Amino acid sequence: MDLKNTRERFLTIMSTKLYTALEPAELNELYEELMIYMKRGDVHLSEAQNMSLMEMLFYLNVYMSCDVNAKVIYNSLRDRLGERSAKLYVMNATLMQINENDIVALKYLEKLINEEYEFDSDPASYGIIMKKILAIKFELSKAGKLDKENDILKESIDLVEKLPLDPELWWYLGETYYKAGQLDEAKYCFEEVVLIMPFNYVGFAKVAEVTYYKALQSKDKESLLDESLKNALRSVELSGLYLKGWSFVAVTSKALGNKQEVLSLATNKIQEIQNVSNSRDKIAAEFIIKEMNLVK
Repeated sequence: MDLKNTRERFLTIMSTKLYTALEPAELNELYEELMIYMKRGDVHLSEAQNMSLMEMLFYLNVYMSCDVNAKVIYNSLRDRLGERSAKLYVMNATLMQINENDIVALKYLEKLINEEYEFDSDPASYGIIMKKILAIKFELSKAGKLDKENDILKESIDLVEKLPLDPELWWYLGETYYKAGQLDEAKYCFEEVVLIMPFNYVGFAKVAEVTYYKALQSKDKESLLDESLKNALRSVELSGLYLKGWSFVAVTSKALGNKQEVLSLATNKIQEIQNVSNSRDKIAAEFIIKEMNLVK
């Protein structure tokens, strides 16, 4: 096991919340891989990074509907860190969402912000709790239970201004802009993510994606396509079997028209992913090959 690459991979998955989009079998596979890594031990894993990966174990159990295991991890961390921990408050709010509802969890966190936490006195804890508040509000808004999406965006911008080195905030803000079709703003946000986390292969693929769609709307199409390709290539340099990265290597190199060697390499890699990857990536790879006519 290459500990450095494994560490960066897990931290990237955690920071981008990539696990939220995984299938049940993929969640279980990621959970088992993370357990092996954590049991093996990594002397270069900082205390903060260790906490982040323990958080991911907690949330993987939540997504796999293993509520008892999630509660065990929560109790273990509470015993280790004590009651007054922002991350534990957020985990407790997640358990409230499971066992009660989103509104109860939201009121619990808002009470903490109003009564115990201020940005000036404890910016890190304030940011952790506010991110969870925004996430719950976003879900309530999507469900039509909280009609304040513009306010949520404003709160997100305000929080990014207070915590400009938080990649999760930039990612959330980028996704919000992207869904609204504001590509310039989205591109800027995702570029901030990879500046903060230069080994974030998911982030580089996202920059490539947004830049590609921006190119389709721009007079400066070739320059933006070239920029998109460079970001996609950086993504697959960091993670050699990342399908989304190779997809944008293929689509941008094909659009440029003068990158046949790169297109050929991308085609080979997508076909390799089709043969060796999980069911979802296999289906996606087959679709990409068919839609882009990549069969050699």
